[in-house]
Amino acid sequence: MAISNSSRTKLELFKGNNFYFKGPAKVLSRTGGLVFPIQPDIVYQQSVNYATYGLTHTNYHSHSYSGTPSPSIQVTAQFSNVTREEHEYTQGVIHFLRSVTKMFYGFADVDKTPVAGTPPPKLRFSSFGSNQFNKVPVLVSSVSIPYQSDTDLVEVIDQAGQPQSLPAIQTISLDLLVSVNPATQKRDFSKHNFLNGSLYSKGFI
Repeated sequence: MAISNSSRTKLELFKGNNFYFKGPAKVLSRTGGLVFPIQPDIVYQQSVNYATYGLTHTNYHSHSYSGTPSPSIQVTAQFSNVTREEHEYTQGVIHFLRSVTKMFYGFADVDKTPVAGTPPPKLRFSSFGSNQFNKVPVLVSSVSIPYQSDTDLVEVIDQAGQPQSLPAIQTISLDLLVSVNPATQKRDFSKHNFLNGSLYSKGFI
């Protein structure tokens, strides 16, 4: 069964951040960000903090709720690099992920926009439709890209005439932190609205 576009796994920029679509990442501008061509493995993780206390001569401790931190999302994806189009897209993905994990820094960024000191951007993560991950605001906290020695290399010649190689199958793993700013939480979040499912449309999970 074909998967609808709304259920595809995506990692998109907020509007106004199109300057990340440069260099090898220019190819991602056609999709507005990283659209995973093969459905990745996704792990949603939510912890809850409880303080532990106990009474003398009891067999079981009691717990008091102290807070619920932001969820985290782990994504492990595979990219095929057999065709030239696939190869160029994976190169763009790697460049994009390297770019969104760095701040603007250096003398050359002082008189430009964004200015030096601007942190990495917040992104929007979507997958599995509107009741699972619907444009969830996230930060990329880690990127892991193994270059497997047991996989054949595929080489293409780029527009500058330089050879570029990637494994035929490339695995990329991401750790994402759900990051909702305090003003949005105060204005939009309600446990009652979360219970009835209406907050999925606003990126809460």
